[in-house]
Amino acid sequence: MQDGDFIKIDYEMRAGEDRQLIETNVEKTARDNGIFEENGYYGDFVAIVGSDLFFKVLNESFLQAEVGKEYEITIKPEDAFGVRDPKNIHVHTVREFERLKIEPEVGKEVVVNRRRGKVISVTPGRIVVDYNNRYAGKTIFYKYTVREKVEDVPAKATAILRIYYPKEATNFTVTSDSNAIRIVVSEASKFDLVWLEAKYQIVNEIRKYVKDFDIDITEHYSKQAEEKPAAEGGEIHEPQASEQNVTQPQ
Repeated sequence: MQDGDFIKIDYEMRAGEDRQLIETNVEKTARDNGIFEENGYYGDFVAIVGSDLFFKVLNESFLQAEVGKEYEITIKPEDAFGVRDPKNIHVHTVREFERLKIEPEVGKEVVVNRRRGKVISVTPGRIVVDYNNRYAGKTIFYKYTVREKVEDVPAKATAILRIYYPKEATNFTVTSDSNAIRIVVSEASKFDLVWLEAKYQIVNEIRKYVKDFDIDITEHYSKQAEEKPAAEGGEIHEPQASEQNVTQPQ
């Protein structure tokens, strides 16, 4: 494999001495380990070799990987989510949480000043939050099998969509010809702020990894139907003859 290659893999990632499963694209594995999510994605997963989304050690393994073989990689904490840093544990006042409308509970994940952390202590007057990554200090065990190398251009673009916008990526239509990649946005995503933010990252990543193609993104908006003015005090209806202000001849 080479940097920039797209490879379809089945994988599982485990953390800590007890090797707790924290991520997989295989539904049965997720169910068997109690981490299945009804709205989660399970199915084909495409990785980009050399991408910053993967640990360096894992990318080095991808470079040596062959289709059909299973690989197991052990990644030390400093090469994975980092070691635990006491400086990432902060004390907050109750007033801060009240201002942010956050109910403090031990074990609860919170976002304070755009930092995600976990409440580890609640006492009168103060709340302690650990901003270390939840897997900081833990060894990571990554097992994967390369199913195939992906060459299809729409499949590559779809893989990038799924990375940065997993919510609705499978409902997008992606096609290509010799000049352009064409992406038709799903109805549910047109007004989604997450999509608006993700779109620019997706365009940049497609330009980086699927070169020499224009990118056309279509968001279709039907013309607004003309509304009839509502009748005062009730529904719109056509007047009947008996209701018209007409004098009948005698």
